[in-house]
Amino acid sequence: RNLLFLADGPHGMSVWKIADDLCYPTDDVLLVANTLQSEYPVGDINPTPHAHEVILDHATNSALVMSQSRGVRRVDISVMGTVGTPQLLYPEMTDIYEHNVDEGNVADFLSMQDHAYSAALEGPLAFTADGSNGLTVYDLSKDPTDTTNSNGFVVANIGGDTNSQPDLGRASGVALWDDTGTGRSYAFVAAGSRGIAVVDVTNVQENNMTLVKIFEPIKMEDDKVGKADGKSVAVKIVGDHVFFTYDSFGVVCYSIADLIAPLIPGTDPQNIWRKSGVDQRPVALARFKLQDVRFFGSADLEGWGGGAAGMDVVSVNGRDFIYIAYGDAGVIKIDWTDPAAPVLLEHADTVGFASDVVVINGRVYVADSGGGLTLLK
Repeated sequence: RNLLFLADGPHGMSVWKIADDLCYPTDDVLLVANTLQSEYPVGDINPTPHAHEVILDHATNSALVMSQSRGVRRVDISVMGTVGTPQLLYPEMTDIYEHNVDEGNVADFLSMQDHAYSAALEGPLAFTADGSNGLTVYDLSKDPTDTTNSNGFVVANIGGDTNSQPDLGRASGVALWDDTGTGRSYAFVAAGSRGIAVVDVTNVQENNMTLVKIFEPIKMEDDKVGKADGKSVAVKIVGDHVFFTYDSFGVVCYSIADLIAPLIPGTDPQNIWRKSGVDQRPVALARFKLQDVRFFGSADLEGWGGGAAGMDVVSVNGRDFIYIAYGDAGVIKIDWTDPAAPVLLEHADTVGFASDVVVINGRVYVADSGGGLTLLK
């Protein structure tokens, strides 16, 4: 509605009023709520430390704060303060979902510390991009303090046990897609330096997610086939296509059909390409790089720093506009209606390091690191 939720690292989550009560936007953005700005509880008040992203759960009128090293923390957002008198928000003990607590490991198949970066919701299930743990699924309908069923709220994981599960790199983004034709469900994961992962999550309730494939995008260098440099950061589904941002490689677009296509029988899904063997990596429909005109970028921005990070998509009259936080280069707007031919429309530099962006009511709000919360029109 008229509120913007900001993950502010060590300061936790803050909530900003960006429109009036009738949702007419205003340029006078003001604080109306925040969580405790501390890493540790104060009395019975819990913080949301190391906040990396906020996911809104409209079904329960709550915000899910991705707290690195402290898992997923749910915050009731049904009550807000007013301008000048912000409301203190905090999770109850029954709102803290993490698999590595002070007393030890909650699930026997997960031993490393939580690294929650992002999440995608499917009913009560939160598919969490859990950093070096891969993909962890929490059931938010269960009480995490219930010691009689300690493993109940940690539903499944893939990538956390490298001795028996596929390695998903350092997962930082996830998006879900259901194939209505086959009844199967998939998660597309931004897997850091491992690139892009496709996971079949149809049998998630049986803790039986399976890796379809993981790969680093194709990169051509002097007519030689190589692999993308850098790390994938975020993922977004638009229609029948999936977009992945990279901190140095730019943005790549794939068709969903190509991503979920089966491999040659007997292929290791973690090793689908060798320089001396068959290359089963999907071919991107397009690659965009801001600083390179060969990849739909701008000659005026050659030599600039910055890599693609968070993004938002706005669809208007059949056209798809993608806004991308581009690190040191600020924010860009692309018309990516044609999956094979993105068109750079606008670029705006910012004071800090643009890490994420959201578009609401004709305004562009940027999480700009040292530049704070930046507003563009």
